[in-house]
Amino acid sequence: MFNVVIKKYGDPENLIYEESESQILDDNSVRIKVESAGVNFADLLIIKGRYQERPRPPFSPGLEISGIILEIGLKVSSLKVGDRVMSIMKYGGYKTEVIVPEDNTYLIPKKMDIIEAGGFPVIYGTAFSAIITKAKLIKNETCIILGATGGVGMAAIEIAKAYGALVVACGGNDEKLKVCVEKGADYTINYNDKIIRKELKSFGINEVDVVIDMVGGQSSLDLVKTLKWNGRIIIVGFTSGDIPAIPVNRLLLKNAKAEGLYWGELAYREPKEIGHDFSVLESLFNNKKLNPSVNKVFQLKDAAKALNLLADRKNIGKIVLRC
Repeated sequence: MFNVVIKKYGDPENLIYEESESQILDDNSVRIKVESAGVNFADLLIIKGRYQERPRPPFSPGLEISGIILEIGLKVSSLKVGDRVMSIMKYGGYKTEVIVPEDNTYLIPKKMDIIEAGGFPVIYGTAFSAIITKAKLIKNETCIILGATGGVGMAAIEIAKAYGALVVACGGNDEKLKVCVEKGADYTINYNDKIIRKELKSFGINEVDVVIDMVGGQSSLDLVKTLKWNGRIIIVGFTSGDIPAIPVNRLLLKNAKAEGLYWGELAYREPKEIGHDFSVLESLFNNKKLNPSVNKVFQLKDAAKALNLLADRKNIGKIVLRC
């Protein structure tokens, strides 16, 4: 088998493509021939040693994969050799072969392309948990997606629209915001040159029910001030690099709540919950409510190029590695 490893924390240029031996299969896991591995912003952080999960080098990055089951452990009962599956990992997905617990491995929707599936679990799983499990969004509520131009953000737009919300997509790139409209956003705001609260009022929106926040910083603070009575802000990440100090008096005055979502850890602690989420997402996909879009496919050996493209924030849609 081949894998991409980081032997010293650093930039994508530190990644090494090399041949290695297959791992030993345990009773509760499956061996998967990897077809596709999703490329995520967290992969950039983990190879720099700046992510919540901080494995010691050498290790392979990679939070999600799709592929074909080659072998199953003695205690595996829900999967079989030959199944098309997608799996969630804490790290280690940039390989041609992986071993993943049965609990964290799920059948790919029958109508979904296997390469596309490699970039599906993290962004759609995160967006669903934020919008439906945490925020409990309902029809006709107003939902703001802060960081809408990223992978999770665009998935969140599709899910929120599927549940009948009015969606405002906020991002920092006008061309990407146009794609957000194609995904279903009712309004868009470029927070680099617009004041979000002022723009909302121009749309006739004075308060919002739900904020899904991937950005943090001043934009996050501004949106806390827009929450309705019983409003919810779900904190997913801090791509701005600025962790805001939320004014809790604002939450008190609106009987509102702020919740965090560390989806990667949730997926390992509550695999049955994630399995249920994927069943709902499969139904939405089959009913054409979701339209996953792979923007660029790189070969596994070119993982550094893929991560640098992601770091430059020039891609629109998902980047995956063909393994």
